[in-house]
Amino acid sequence: MSDQEALIKANQAFYQAFESLDIEKMEPIWLRDSKIVCIHPGWRKLTGWGPIMNSWERIFDAVFEMKFELRDLHLLVSGDMAVVVTEENLTQRGYEGTMRTQVLATNIYERVGSRWMMVVHHGSPVIQPADDEPPLQ
Repeated sequence: MSDQEALIKANQAFYQAFESLDIEKMEPIWLRDSKIVCIHPGWRKLTGWGPIMNSWERIFDAVFEMKFELRDLHLLVSGDMAVVVTEENLTQRGYEGTMRTQVLATNIYERVGSRWMMVVHHGSPVIQPADDEPPLQ
């Protein structure tokens, strides 16, 4: 399996764990290290295993269902580091009803042995201009 194929599989496993709403499925995706970083849309930067896993538990406890449709996957592999940039189209059902959001995500992986392990996840909400506004240049 090529590096790109393995990276795509690792990224798919991240989103499958996310959709499962199960911390036991999310934990093996991440490198267990103090250097890992996670920035959820609208949150401050989280660093280290404990704060990041606690954030996933809080997210999982707040919703009943999450479904991702990923678009525009961009991969960059350089040695033992790899970056995946993608557009997340998320539908989530929670206490306040169903909500659809669009997020641009950057997922950074480090190769550990033969596995790609997540070391950074950064999600930024997409704010689209109104129909009568010109796009930002």
